[in-house]
Amino acid sequence: MKRLTVTIVLFALTVLLWGCAQGDKKITLRYKFEPGLKLSYEQVSKRSSRVTQADSIVKESSMTFEVKVEQLVKRVHSDKTAELMEVSVWKFERPNKEDSSIIDTVEESRKLILQVLPNGKVRDVKFSDDVDYTSIQYIKNYYEQGMPVFPSGELSVGDSWTQTTKVVLPGEPMEASMTYKVMSLAREAGYDCAVIECDGNMIIPIESNPQDSVQRSGLDRINSTGMLYFAYREGMVVLQHERWVIDRDRKTTSSAGTKEYKESIEMNVEFMLKQRSIVDSLAR
Repeated sequence: MKRLTVTIVLFALTVLLWGCAQGDKKITLRYKFEPGLKLSYEQVSKRSSRVTQADSIVKESSMTFEVKVEQLVKRVHSDKTAELMEVSVWKFERPNKEDSSIIDTVEESRKLILQVLPNGKVRDVKFSDDVDYTSIQYIKNYYEQGMPVFPSGELSVGDSWTQTTKVVLPGEPMEASMTYKVMSLAREAGYDCAVIECDGNMIIPIESNPQDSVQRSGLDRINSTGMLYFAYREGMVVLQHERWVIDRDRKTTSSAGTKEYKESIEMNVEFMLKQRSIVDSLAR
């Protein structure tokens, strides 16, 4: 009994000391970009939505889709801004245009060129020519509001920071805000990670393309919660879990008239590192 008691006490002290050690440990959160660095991710999203028009449900749907994401550091400038090429490829199912009883599997892709500082701030986003204007503006707003910008200096477990973005809307200026907190330090997928809690909201306006015959506008109000695992030694995201609850207002205007509708979306997203490598031809 005495040995058992001593063992329990030692175990309790170990847990306590581990907690103290985590609280005292200082880390710096910075991306570590180098030419030729290639990060391959897999993103799995589970999405359910409900569309209402004039208080009547007109459509309900749910789907799961996977996205392959590759980020390649093309170059790092003298001011430490990294130029990343990000290519996303995803597949999804939809009814055949000629026969709705037939379900087609469709593959789509998107390529971006990002200018990113080591603290995670996205300075610029460039798109391939086939990306429509509305998507460009939406993605730029998402990067500005939803991507963490790490604070300067060292952090400990329990430290937090908040990012606030002013959103200019006609007659209704608003603020989007995300708070990040270092919850713990942990091993994930073989890396020493800071486990960062994310909680806040995004407000993304839908801007019409003046060249479209059908004018589409609206607003997305997004409540986002999640957990980010950041490998602080290697300077990269290893894993991220997110839950989004989205309230959408939409309006379309054309020669046929104006239509308004609302959409409620719940989405769970898991973003996982699959491979880290160096492309020699760029690393030299």
